[in-house]
Order: sequence, then C-alpha cells, then structure tokens
Amino acid sequence: MAIDPMPAPSVQTRRLAAVMFADMVGYSARMERDEERVSAQVARSVELFRGLISDFGGEVVQVAGDGILALFTSAQQSVRLAVHVQREFRDQAVWAEGEPIQLRIALHLGDVVISHGRVQGHCVNVASHLHPLAEPGAIVVTGAIRDAVRGFPGLSMHPLGRPSLKNISQPVEIFAIGDKSGSGARATEPPRGLPAADTHQQPTVAVLPLTNLSGDAANDHLCEGIANDIIANLTRFRSLAVIARHSAFLFDLKSSSARDIGQRLGARYILGGSLRRSDKRLRIVVELRDAVSESVVWSDRFDIAIQELFELLDEVTAAVASRLAIQIDTAELRRQAQSPRNLQAYGLVLRGQQLVLRFSRESNTLARRLCQQAIGIAPDFSRAHSAVSRTHNLDWRYSWSPAPEDSLGTAIDLARRAIDLDRLDARGFAELGFSSLYMKQHDESLANYERALSLNPNDADIIAEYADSLVYAGQPARSVDLMRKAMRLNPYYPDWYLWYLADAYNAMGQAADVISTVHQMQDPSEGRRMLAANFVHLGMMEEAHAEARQVLRLHPEFTISNWRRRPPYRDHAVLERYIDALRRAGLPD
Repeated sequence: MAIDPMPAPSVQTRRLAAVMFADMVGYSARMERDEERVSAQVARSVELFRGLISDFGGEVVQVAGDGILALFTSAQQSVRLAVHVQREFRDQAVWAEGEPIQLRIALHLGDVVISHGRVQGHCVNVASHLHPLAEPGAIVVTGAIRDAVRGFPGLSMHPLGRPSLKNISQPVEIFAIGDKSGSGARATEPPRGLPAADTHQQPTVAVLPLTNLSGDAANDHLCEGIANDIIANLTRFRSLAVIARHSAFLFDLKSSSARDIGQRLGARYILGGSLRRSDKRLRIVVELRDAVSESVVWSDRFDIAIQELFELLDEVTAAVASRLAIQIDTAELRRQAQSPRNLQAYGLVLRGQQLVLRFSRESNTLARRLCQQAIGIAPDFSRAHSAVSRTHNLDWRYSWSPAPEDSLGTAIDLARRAIDLDRLDARGFAELGFSSLYMKQHDESLANYERALSLNPNDADIIAEYADSLVYAGQPARSVDLMRKAMRLNPYYPDWYLWYLADAYNAMGQAADVISTVHQMQDPSEGRRMLAANFVHLGMMEEAHAEARQVLRLHPEFTISNWRRRPPYRDHAVLERYIDALRRAGLPD
C-alpha cells in the first residue's frame, strides 16, 4: 500500500484516534472491464474524499488504489464525515457515465502508534479487517465508536453481533449505521397560506421534475436539473409567471392531478414529462396541461444524444412559451444560458446547490467541494463559480470559516468571475448583489440585483433577495411588496422568505407583524433574535426574556458586540434600535 507523506515524529508516539478505513466495491473487476474510465472516476472520487476528510478535521494516512485510511481526533467528526460521504455517493454527487462508485466504510476508536510517518496498532488492524462486513454504500462501527457518539442526531445503530475478524483474537462488537435523513426523497411540507391572487392576468406555469423512467437513480438529478433549467429560462419572459422550483418540485403528476396541483400552486398550466436514458442517448417527453380542464395543450418528444442536451433546453422553453401565445422578442428568444458540455460537472453543481439549502457547516463545506470539482472539470462553467461564491458568503455570514472577512472577499471575486464567464446568466449578478450587500455597498448590491432581474424578471428567489437588500438600503415598504410577489411565484416558499419579510416589518417598526411573520416559519430558530427585540418593543418583557434564552441555547457564544457587525443597515438608527431591544431582552454585550 502506498504511503502518503506525513510529518515523521522523531520518537514513537501513541494517541487516541478514530480510525476510518474505506474501500471501493468491485474495484478490481471494474478496472479489468474499463481501466481508463474507472481510473479517472476513482481519481476524482479519491480527490473529493481526501478533501472532505481534511474539512472534517481528519488526516489521510494511506491511499491505495481502492482504499483510504484516515485518522480523526473526534469520533463524532469521523461519523459525520462517513455519513456525508455515503449520502453523497449514494445521491450520485460524484457523477460520471457508467456504474457509480460505492464505498464500504469502517470506523473504530482506540490508540494508534505513530512512528517515522507510519501509523500502526491493533486499532488500525481492527478497522482494516472490519470494512468487508459493511454492505456496499454502508457504514459499520465498533462498540467503541457507538459509545462515543451516543445521542448523535439523525442516526440509528443496528447491532450486527460479535463476529470474528481475520487475525484478531477477540470478537469485536459491531453496529451498522443508518442515516434517518434518507436520500433522494422529494421534500414534503405543510402548505403555506397562499398570498392574495395577483391583480394582473399573467399566464402562470408550474414546471415539474421529469419522471425518471430509466430505473437508475443516477438520473434523478438530471430529471430535476432539466426542469430547473427550463424554469430559469422561462423566468426571462416578462409576460409569463413561473412558479419557483421550491414549490413546483413538491408535486408530481403520478400522485396528484393537474387540477389539484394548479389549485395548490396558483398555476394555470402544468408542464410535466419523463426521461429515459440508454447508453449515450436520452428520450425526453414533455406535456403541457391546462390545470382547469386537465387537457393536454401540447406535447412533444425529443430523442437526442447526451452532448446535445443543453441545446435542447432552449428549444423546449421556446416551444412551451409559443404554445402559451406569449409575444417574445426574437432576440430574447435566442439568448441562451451558459451550460457545460460536461454532464458530470452539471450533476456536481446541481447536487451542490441542493446542499447549500441545508444551511449547515458540513453541508456548505461539501457543496463547495462538489462545485470546485465541477470547476476543475469545466473551468468556464459560470454556474459553478456562482455556487461556490454562495458557500463562501455563508461561511462569512455564520462565522463558519477561520477568517470570515476573507471568505466574503472570496465570494465577491467568484461572483465577478461568474459574470465574466457569462453576462447573460442572472445567477452571477445575483451572487454579486448578495455579497456586495454584506460589504455594505448598498447601491452596488441593488444595481446587481436589478441587472439579474432584467435577465430573469420572474425568478422568485432573486426577487426575494433583492427585497432584502432593499430593507438594508432603507426601502422596507417596497421590500414588502416585492416579497409578496415572490410568495405568489413560490407559494410553498422556504422559511427564509418569511425571515426577509419579518426583516422589512422590523425596519418599519411594525412589531406585531414581525412576531406574526416569524411564527409562520416551520423552524423559527434563526428568527428568535427578531422575536426577542420585537417583544421588547411591545412591552412584553417576559416573552422577550424567554426568546433571548432560546437564542443563547442555540448560539451559546452569541454576543451583541459580535453580532452587530452582521446586519448591513444603511440607516444606523434602525440598527441601534434593534441593538437596544436585544440588550433589554437580556442578551449579553
């Protein structure tokens, strides 16, 4: 087994460590069948795996063609890493044509001996002999790991007994880890109260994910990705209102009728379809249905080679738009979003964008790794640069990186790079607007959002982010109007829409509306600062103190002096009013 370089201590040392051993299922047989392709796929997977191990506080000790040995100082971090890796490999994050890679992962906790750059010891031997007992795509751990991570959220442990391991004299108690979060399942949410109907008579369409008829879960992201790109292209047409993906992707025509979906989303037209992939060709069938009569307005079938996929998206968009009798300028119709010619890069970015929406340190780190890998494959893919920009912005926003200010500067640089690569893609301008806001460059932020909306005027998420930028620029009343528009386009809107709306009401001094809005959030955790401040404004001090205690329970290191650097209010009076209320609620300076 090849040994990676690592600092060699001058004397032998012993330390407690969580040992991970992972190998790839069927490596030798796959290499025999297609050595060139499998070698490239394995190299990309190992690169991703090594980077993630470092991100989770581990160090790679040895790498062989089909396996990785790593050490962690924290048993919890080793489990977190294992769960994330298996989930992402299972979800086809490491996308490539051909058979997806599956891993077996084993974890053990004990003393290891480090001497002259080599890691040895009984603990290492146990881990290396344990991994064959894992099912493909699974994780097995010893009782020592189980005891160290008791109470770990979202996991279940299934006992596998005390099997005898090769060259290990004593039986070892082992467990299989189950990830309760699942993978690939479509999210379900309780319906929001629908906003009041829009006064204008724009035709409204909801684009659903394509149904995967291939029998291969590797194509699930492709089905959603194609639908997502159709949505992005259709939002350019000012005469057409398009339901946002967050809401549209909660439904499918297998379990709900077009009429029911139309009523629940406020859409007159429903676009659905299917995808079947065989070898290097795709067959895509699309149908546009009238949600009132449930009749098929238009249908078409596309049989194409995979390399033609991205040219197809504009063709589908144009066909749908023309059937809705939209008057579209010819030049607008011919504009095309930049798309990669590499399907693997496309899949990596799609997965990264999903992970960002989990708003956790681990998911954000993994999203960045995936999108950086996409850039390595397709350096000119603008969307990948935009996605990485967002991960650095969140690092700054939540202090997830050691140097948050550097993270914000990196976010701006990446957004500008995305714009340089494609000046017709709204995402780059939106990311620059998002980053500029937190640099307190209000005019530049608004200008970039306005540029993004000139390209995609009906993109609900961009509208919502623009509305939040307006709050900090001193225009909260206009922000409320725009948030209502975003909610019409995305009736199953995520919690952060309500947070932005509450932010606008807070700047307007409408404390009761702030509290009512935050209480509509599915998870009001990040809204508790706003609740504490606005209960103070209403003189409800007992409730304010209770919310302040919840803030400290969620964020034990919270201080007003540190937090006050985050909200980029142009009007310092609004910020000081907020700060004073937090202090009166009992939060520490």
